[in-house]
Amino acid sequence: MKYHNILLIRTDRIGDVVLTTPAIKLLHEAYPQARLFFLTREYTAPLLKHHPYLDEILIYSPDDHHRGWAGSLKLSRTLKERQIDVAFLFYPMASIAFSLFWAGIPNRIGTGYRWFSFLLNFRKYEHRKYGKKHELEYNLSLLENFIPRLPTASEITFNFTVDLTLQNLKQRITEEYQIKQEYIIIHPGSGGSAPNLPPEKYAVILEYLTKYTRYNLILVGDPSEKELISQIAKQSDADPIQILGDWDLETYMAMISGAKYFISNSTGPLHIARAYNVPLLSFYCPAIPCSPERWGPYNRLEDVLTPPVNPCNTCNINKCPHGNCLAHISWESIQSQLDKFFTDK
Repeated sequence: MKYHNILLIRTDRIGDVVLTTPAIKLLHEAYPQARLFFLTREYTAPLLKHHPYLDEILIYSPDDHHRGWAGSLKLSRTLKERQIDVAFLFYPMASIAFSLFWAGIPNRIGTGYRWFSFLLNFRKYEHRKYGKKHELEYNLSLLENFIPRLPTASEITFNFTVDLTLQNLKQRITEEYQIKQEYIIIHPGSGGSAPNLPPEKYAVILEYLTKYTRYNLILVGDPSEKELISQIAKQSDADPIQILGDWDLETYMAMISGAKYFISNSTGPLHIARAYNVPLLSFYCPAIPCSPERWGPYNRLEDVLTPPVNPCNTCNINKCPHGNCLAHISWESIQSQLDKFFTDK
């Protein structure tokens, strides 16, 4: 069939949006004449500004413009104006499902396992909570009846560009912080969504990289992670550049895209690094809801370390039976991963 206006919807966090973006190119290839829209939140919208196959980014504001039933009606009117033919609801939300229905969109695709799934007329019956495949693959499975075939893992691409805007942002930051050579980004926080490698192990990583590599080290966190960043810096003899909430998302994208290496726990910026094919090292809890098989850097699980503990069925950071499972990742395994990449020691 010929579709003229296609909507993709992902309204949660940074990593979730990144792991949805491979669907954009697949739909563009299947319907090259169609206009592609993406509905997302304001704070994740900068990610999508640098994707070449999107025609328009729509902002979802559940706490303001789209709050409550009146807000859902406003959204439905916006979508009706765009004459959307097909809408893919990758992150299920009842309010948005009603908006799609009220907008009269003829093809509404999403999960079949929510109470509001009756509002969708193409339903996918998969329980993501069991983590049988990667989040990106769950996302692409919604496209199954609308593209010729689902791609293999090696065929999947993210397609983010490094355009002039990002190039200029990177140049400004490197000049401002006097970064005169290649750099490594260490992002030790996770925004509370996953366990963190303990500060003392990040401190050892900093010292090791300072001793055996020639790169600038950039230690990055948001303002809520000030104490974590401070602990790491105090426990290390290294002198990294410390960034605490000074960069907006677009600036962070620019810096990640040019990094020599990226080190973090499970966090949204890690997926940005993966999307830009930046070499990386990441630390993951093996519990089913947050395992690397479900949430790791896609098709790069060789760059992930997990602790040698029995996986839990759920992950409660404050009630971890192992204390903090990531504390059980040995320095020897971390050093081995670093040595695979840094051959100039």
